[in-house]
Amino acid sequence: MEVYEIENRKYSNQCFNKALKLAYDRKLYEATIFLKKSLLFYKYNYHARNLLALIFYEEGQIGEAIMQWIISRDLTKSDNNIARVYIERVQAEKDFEDQFESVHMYNDALSDVKMQRYDLAMVKLYKSIEKNENNCKAMTLLSILLLMIKDHIKAGTFLRRIQKIDISNPLVNDLMDYTFKNTKKGELREKKLENVYSIRKIEADDAILPRVYVHLNNNQKIVFVVIGMILGIMSYLMIFNSNASRANTNSLTYEVTKFADLVNDQNKIIRDITIENEKLKEDYETTSIRLRAYEEQNRLFTSQYETLNSIISDFDNGYISRAARAYVELDKESITDDTLIILLNNARSRIEGIGAKRLCELGTESWNAGNTQAAISYYQLSLSINPDDPETMYLLARLYQRLNRNSEANPIFDKIISNHPESNYAKRAREARGY
Repeated sequence: MEVYEIENRKYSNQCFNKALKLAYDRKLYEATIFLKKSLLFYKYNYHARNLLALIFYEEGQIGEAIMQWIISRDLTKSDNNIARVYIERVQAEKDFEDQFESVHMYNDALSDVKMQRYDLAMVKLYKSIEKNENNCKAMTLLSILLLMIKDHIKAGTFLRRIQKIDISNPLVNDLMDYTFKNTKKGELREKKLENVYSIRKIEADDAILPRVYVHLNNNQKIVFVVIGMILGIMSYLMIFNSNASRANTNSLTYEVTKFADLVNDQNKIIRDITIENEKLKEDYETTSIRLRAYEEQNRLFTSQYETLNSIISDFDNGYISRAARAYVELDKESITDDTLIILLNNARSRIEGIGAKRLCELGTESWNAGNTQAAISYYQLSLSINPDDPETMYLLARLYQRLNRNSEANPIFDKIISNHPESNYAKRAREARGY
């Protein structure tokens, strides 16, 4: 094992241990960052990949979770890898289809937001969350839309649900701070905020106290009437007093100005949230492109892996021609993964080593049995693996000559004479050509 690979594994494990601690503390956003770094250093770290998939699943990203488990299962054949168990358990859950439907609805809502169909997007986001209560992406986007229409209470409800899943998401935490300020509950702590955003229904044990009416006697009634008259006269005098009117006008102007400033501040915050939403959409597009590229890479890896395994298996089980055809059709230049290169070398040693020779022998056996067409196929397949073998070329040319197909035989004889002038097959080729 190379020194750099040992170092990469070491750094990968360090990042995984850090991510594991963060995940225990419900800091899933930060844990995800370290897990991606861990896989960047060493992609075969299936512990890191499985934990990353668990975080995706916890946040409602069922598709990404399953994809990571499948990659973990295919890259690592260790018996200790629990990825296969995770896949089977998730697929066996009764709400498995609902979770995928939730992701689909979120994607539709995202398209509606891009087309500025905000009301329709909110309806789809509510349905998405109903299908999967842990869909953090859907709840985040719905919270932003609710803040845009100044429904801070509902937005805060969904943001609190996200924070119970992940307490380290910076966007969610910023939105929650904004919600605190605009509900005038900024001084409250988490426990009180639960009550502020509570949507609990009235239970049977909840007591509703009736109003209490106090009965007054006649003397008390007279006293209250007199007090009311005095207060009424004082209010009348205050309303029509010019100095007081000017003071009230100034006060009112101040309040209006203050309110206007507050509206401007809120509009600025909404613009900032809109910009953040645009950035979130751009991040989503970028992530989607990367995901599709990763899926294509994983699809290519899986296809190449299965093809190489089938070539080796067919060859070992005696299906020489089928293994050889698959080997010839394989795009060997596109294979760059270390694991696949090992399989490719194993297949090459079989097919190019004894496989081509065995195909030539099968061609001769078919010729002797009178099946000339099968013989030609075997010879041609052998030459597609080893195109410069003089024996196979000579036998194919002689068979063409026997079938009066001299236009095909003569170029092969000439190639033997040109490429192998000192060999016995060159001499025999000259004799066959007549010079």
